[in-house]
Amino acid sequence: MHRHTLLASALAVLMAGATSFAIAQDAPPPPPAAGPAAAMHAPMKQPDGHHGFGMHQHRFGDERGGVIGDLRSLERLYMEAGRSKDLAALYNDVLAKSQDPRVRDYVYQHLARLQARPANVDQAIATLRKGLDESLADEAKMRAEHDKMHDAWQKHAGAPAAAAQ
Repeated sequence: MHRHTLLASALAVLMAGATSFAIAQDAPPPPPAAGPAAAMHAPMKQPDGHHGFGMHQHRFGDERGGVIGDLRSLERLYMEAGRSKDLAALYNDVLAKSQDPRVRDYVYQHLARLQARPANVDQAIATLRKGLDESLADEAKMRAEHDKMHDAWQKHAGAPAAAAQ
């Protein structure tokens, strides 16, 4: 019973997060600020010609760099060019190439949002369910590995105690 409650809660949080993220994505961007305060927060020109926010812009887990950062840049360009229909092919290509759970989760969320736009809610639900199934399978695998290591540790910790008696 506890597992069903936990899964239902996780699904509710996932759906609430996806909804708030979709709403936030539809909001217009704030107007650019002017003046010296805006200049302090503007990206710096790097020696190699790239724009960035400092030398740690591509560290692991930073969504401004890496695969997710590249995806965000491509999404923006596709949207500006009016080619949002091409994003589905991009997302499917990334899913075929990536095994990173963070990247896959990001892509599943964005693919579902893209599919839900023209009111294809069933396809969006199927995409989210596929992502959820992958996450649950990964979680079960990690839990099994944890339990196996815990059992081995208990056997190892219990062996000297049994030998001493």
